[in-house]
Amino acid sequence: MRARRAATPVVYAVACAVALAACGSSDPDEPSRPPQPSEAQRLSLDDCDAATRTGTVDRRVHGLRYAHGVMQVRVEPSRGDDQCIEFVKWGNAAVGVPPDTLLFTFSGGGGEGGQFEFLSSALTGGRIPGSPPAGKLTDPISAKVGVSVDGAYYAASTCSLTLTQVTEQRATGRFDCPEAIEQSANPFSPSDDVPYDDEPAPTSSPRTADLSGRFDVVR
Repeated sequence: MRARRAATPVVYAVACAVALAACGSSDPDEPSRPPQPSEAQRLSLDDCDAATRTGTVDRRVHGLRYAHGVMQVRVEPSRGDDQCIEFVKWGNAAVGVPPDTLLFTFSGGGGEGGQFEFLSSALTGGRIPGSPPAGKLTDPISAKVGVSVDGAYYAASTCSLTLTQVTEQRATGRFDCPEAIEQSANPFSPSDDVPYDDEPAPTSSPRTADLSGRFDVVR
């Protein structure tokens, strides 16, 4: 396991739950899809560490839609065994969440899943459609990542995300969260009564986990 770096605990589950609910039902042109009936696949750790597809990162694209793909997450809990888990693309194909966020959601069924989000301006450089594109994106950007596995929901708001390909047809990348904090609410659990108006407090002596992995989604 990698050496852990200090991180400030974050409370992130409610925002994810609200966005996740919107992602599953807000697009009038695309009916919401239920979680996948099969359980998330457990893969070898090498699968999560494998190289990610690379290509063009088009910083001019807007209205991104990806209906298919996977998110492979390496979970290294502070208490427990490391594992690599694969979730499939879930929710609306449109990843834009007004006013300024791109949200990607994935599910494994049975209350398990993963999601990550980042500001759309991190991709576009703050340019509006029709204006000259921003320069080449080579550095990682900041992202939030949440993963539900084995009955625990881990969330981190200070993750590093490297976009290795972004076009209208495909998006790929890698992420790394030095320390994610277990939250008391799990937006992937259908039986979880999440109080959307109040921020949930982290569980007492919450578990932590390092999260890393990759994603590959297509239109």
